[in-house]
Amino acid sequence: MNKQYIKKGVAVVLSVLMTASLLVGCKKDTDQPQPTDPAETQQNGGEETQGSGEEGKKELKGTLVFAHFNNDEASVLAKAFEDKYPGVTVEVQITDRANDAYVTAVTSDIRAGNPPDVFAAEAADVKRLVNYEGGYEDLSAAPYNAEELKSKLLPYTIEIGRSDDGKIRALSHQGTPAAIGYKRSLARKHLGTDDPAEIAEMFSSKEKILETAKKLGDAGVNIFPTWQELMRIYLGAREKPWVVDGKLTIDDKIYEMIDLVKELRDNGYEGEMNAWDTQWYAAIEDEENFAWAIPTWGLRWIIIAGMEGEEDNPMATAGEWGLAHAPTPYYWGGTWYGIAQDSENKELAWEFIKFLTLDEEQCEAHARKTGDFTSNLAVIEKLSKDESFVHELIGQNPYEFYLPLLDKINPNLMTRYDGTIEDAFQEAMKSYLAGTLTKDEMLQQFKDKVRSDIHDIEVD
Repeated sequence: MNKQYIKKGVAVVLSVLMTASLLVGCKKDTDQPQPTDPAETQQNGGEETQGSGEEGKKELKGTLVFAHFNNDEASVLAKAFEDKYPGVTVEVQITDRANDAYVTAVTSDIRAGNPPDVFAAEAADVKRLVNYEGGYEDLSAAPYNAEELKSKLLPYTIEIGRSDDGKIRALSHQGTPAAIGYKRSLARKHLGTDDPAEIAEMFSSKEKILETAKKLGDAGVNIFPTWQELMRIYLGAREKPWVVDGKLTIDDKIYEMIDLVKELRDNGYEGEMNAWDTQWYAAIEDEENFAWAIPTWGLRWIIIAGMEGEEDNPMATAGEWGLAHAPTPYYWGGTWYGIAQDSENKELAWEFIKFLTLDEEQCEAHARKTGDFTSNLAVIEKLSKDESFVHELIGQNPYEFYLPLLDKINPNLMTRYDGTIEDAFQEAMKSYLAGTLTKDEMLQQFKDKVRSDIHDIEVD
């Protein structure tokens, strides 16, 4: 997930808002779930089957090399696997994603014939890595048979983990549907309600967003701190991805978004900030900015990360934030895991990926402990019906809230070129919104940049 930009003291915040009171009714995570699959496989480094009769259980042994771009996520997952299987050591290799360092490191190791056994792929990189020659193992084939997992894991995450030849090559342990996060006190004061359904209606179309922005703007409140919040929402509203049949494609929703954010900017209705900057984080705490694009992980890594753990901060008050549905269901971020084709430890690597995605006890424990949103359908169903599973920051059950969005997410909007294209788009848009380019000039700059950066697609 997109957490490499986080620069604040998250640990202090989490201890205040998550560990103590994030989820009402949390289970203690002291007892690790026991394996339930008595089947035997031959692991590199050895595996023994203990017990007798129907109660025999699997004991895994060996060392697993696990590459990731975010230690906060990787270390928790690795430790959980080691706790369940004490005979296993997980060596975590961390490389930051900045300037493409992580992808460069992983692909260099693949070319050198010394890849990690399991390596992660962030949403911006997953289509590149699942299609990288000699990279991920084909999980659709035996002995993995990942095609059988469609009834167990979020379907859109499975489709995103496919390579262009139709093979499943990576699986995700999390779902990342997204919504609009808003400050309830500002909603009550300036919009007359903080009810999520009514707020959603106020954001349900371009016209409604402009109407809501004017109400807030008249009171000196920005509807969004940056136009990039709307970019995230509108990217999920498209019918077509950035590249169709080898050609750069600009969906009609992108043109609608361009006009909408320009009108917001010209009227002073958005905060003119840049996402992930210090100013953007600081706006989480103020009373001049109303709403953010919030994926499942955004409660923790955007809102809570921006609060700095100030006990007297009114925006840190329990229930001060709310979630409302966006005009179109969308998702943002996610992490996928696959096995290196040249790994000599594939059986153990597969056990690790199954543990992350299919072990229901582990998935539930991880969700309760971290607030993460699992991709495991059985656990999603269970937690969505748990009336005690309430995120104190929003006063809502995030699983119940995000559940209706899951089967509406379009996985076909993602391409291997998205990161490069969206960087070029944002660069051009910033100049346009600053008034240094006309709309036509902005679009031309965008296309020229894509043409210069990507040589295997056609740009009109």
